[in-house]
Amino acid sequence: MKTLKNLTLVAVFIMLGVLLTARFDLTDNVSAEVKSGDNIYCNEEGHSRFAVIAKDVMPAVVNIKVERSFEYKYNSPFDKFFNNDPFLDDFFGGRRTQPKQKTKKQIQKAEGSGFIYSTDGYIMTNNHVVEKADKIVVRFSNGDDLEAEIIGTDPETDLAVIKVDKSFDKEDVLELGNSDELWVGDWVIAIGSPYSLEKTVTVGVVSAKDRSGLGIMGGPVFQDFIQTDAAINPGNSGGPLLSMHGEVIGINAAVNSQAQGIGFAIPINLAKKIAKNLQDDGIVKRAYLGIYPKAIVNGEREPLGLDEDQNGILIATVEKDTPAEKAGLQADDIIIEMNGKPIETLEKFRFELAAFEPDEKIKFVVLRDGKEKTFKVKLGDRGKLLGLNKNNEKDEEKNDSEDLLGLSLKNVDKEIQEKYKLSTDKGIIITKIDKKSQLFGKLAVGDIVTKAIISGVQYKIDNISGFKKVAKIIEDKKVNYIIKYLRKGKKEYILIKQ
Repeated sequence: MKTLKNLTLVAVFIMLGVLLTARFDLTDNVSAEVKSGDNIYCNEEGHSRFAVIAKDVMPAVVNIKVERSFEYKYNSPFDKFFNNDPFLDDFFGGRRTQPKQKTKKQIQKAEGSGFIYSTDGYIMTNNHVVEKADKIVVRFSNGDDLEAEIIGTDPETDLAVIKVDKSFDKEDVLELGNSDELWVGDWVIAIGSPYSLEKTVTVGVVSAKDRSGLGIMGGPVFQDFIQTDAAINPGNSGGPLLSMHGEVIGINAAVNSQAQGIGFAIPINLAKKIAKNLQDDGIVKRAYLGIYPKAIVNGEREPLGLDEDQNGILIATVEKDTPAEKAGLQADDIIIEMNGKPIETLEKFRFELAAFEPDEKIKFVVLRDGKEKTFKVKLGDRGKLLGLNKNNEKDEEKNDSEDLLGLSLKNVDKEIQEKYKLSTDKGIIITKIDKKSQLFGKLAVGDIVTKAIISGVQYKIDNISGFKKVAKIIEDKKVNYIIKYLRKGKKEYILIKQ
């Protein structure tokens, strides 16, 4: 009996050994499968796909430090103290006049993120990161700092393009992907400088697309956000949202402060178009129709004569002297189609309408009294309507403007003197800079050129005629020279090497 028990125990231990061995073999096979596959979990060295992408793209992600100056008024506490002293009132004979408020200038510092997207130093970021900046310093992943200039901003989408005077290798520039190919649930990587913590990498998924109508205080008018649960915090703004191919598919822009894991990014397909406009013209030209549209909710479809599955936009008001009024559109018309495309939502309607070019002719199909009518409308310029591109329009330039050395210039007049608070009405102001000019990236729109120094000789520039002489000397001699100019009231010098 004892022998039988011993044999039974031996058999049990043998079986356990076999099972354990089999289990270990199974684990090894699974590990080998994961390691050999091209997936997000690890590469041959054991690093995740996220880590590999982060390492590859990090040289192109930058930290942006901004300084803004602003003035505020204040009363000195001593003024208040002495103003209430009855002895001084008697001494100076009667009630004294109230002291005037004093003005102080203060520097506000802020920072955000951005990324290099061209070998000639163009950087994409958010408008709210760099708007109204007096000074922009870009810090690269190797610790180098370079001052940048604003090429153009678009508050209506919260995008901006800035530039540094440096060339980059192709591998140090991010590749722009296709945000239309994103699926909800796709993995994404966000990189930036949240709370000044540079080179921070967070990972998540696309949790939704086409987000619009977000009540962001001072935020963009046109919204078509990618929603992600990759952690985005203050300082991430302007940084890239990357796909698993390491391509930029969005620009981190906003976060829901009352929720966890809800951040928003601007789709790169939209950003590419805006960036090109800003590079070429410094502004984004958008069309406008001249109506106040209203969304149609489910219960309103039947009374308005729409089919159950049909969408439309109700025209609540038609503004006077607008493209809509001139074309014959009326209040209470229902727009059901725009340029051959059925209407989906009010937000999409606004977004797609603004994407057309000013003066472009497009077709609207509307319901009026239950019948379909077609109208052709020549769209207006939204920038002119809002006064966004007033100073950029060629038809508004005066006769005293001219292009020299790749600069579009105007004589400083009383209007410019008042606008820029200049102490003199002499000099010339730069209104545009050709990208091919040797001065591109060195001088900026709004700079007031006052003097040129060539071979030790100082040439005072009071007007365009004076600059013509300087331009001829520069072109003839082919020597290095220095330009003296005013930027935001501050005197600056720049060396130009030929």
